[in-house]
Amino acid sequence: MYAPAIRCPIGYCLTDPEGGFAFQPPRTVFSTRARPLGMRAIQNCPAVNGIERQLVEIPSPVGLRLRLAKGPQGGFGIQVVEQGTFMQPDKLQSMLVVQPPARWRHPKRPVMRLRLPFFLVTDEPCIASQLPPFLGPSIRRWPGTVVAGRWPLTLWPQDLAWAFEWDDPAQDLVLKQGEPLCLMLFEFNSPEKRPEMVEAALTPELEEYRLGMQGIHHITDRIEEVWEMAHARRPGRLLVPVAETLDA
Repeated sequence: MYAPAIRCPIGYCLTDPEGGFAFQPPRTVFSTRARPLGMRAIQNCPAVNGIERQLVEIPSPVGLRLRLAKGPQGGFGIQVVEQGTFMQPDKLQSMLVVQPPARWRHPKRPVMRLRLPFFLVTDEPCIASQLPPFLGPSIRRWPGTVVAGRWPLTLWPQDLAWAFEWDDPAQDLVLKQGEPLCLMLFEFNSPEKRPEMVEAALTPELEEYRLGMQGIHHITDRIEEVWEMAHARRPGRLLVPVAETLDA
């Protein structure tokens, strides 16, 4: 039996306001689709619509061309290729890092991590999954694999990051500003619920709550236990849309 959709707000909040106007916000896949070519086009398939209404694209905040270079003692470093990169070196250094080999999945597949300039927050019971951008063309050009992840978004409005396993170090990695870096899939406690993206205000309550989770992975590996403590300490409301603060 058909049930009407219930829109559940998912807030996005900038963590790097400097130059924030240049960062494109997350957007639903459904809202960016091309018009169907006919009645039997893919966009009219209920199964396709069912998944694409749940997916949100995280666009790349910057345009980069990166190359892996062998470092001392067999390690790897990142070389920025000027042709294809506009971002200033000091800004790039604050966002990009090659993880130490102990954190790699495979000794010949270096892992790099790009810090994204925002986080997500919701008051709905919700599990968030960060997935490769399998609907776009960029993933077919990349010389490796996007690292996926899953966490309880209701409890964990953590800073977003994009991790990449470089399978072919001989090939450059090209990121185009605005193209999807990854997809977010939101699982709610009801199949009728769908994400609705809203800009979130960084309220004192939200800022204080997030302070309790910063750097946790440097302190303990028992993250699931920390989630239980976060559940006990979580305020009743963390998501306040920016629109509400403007109307006040």
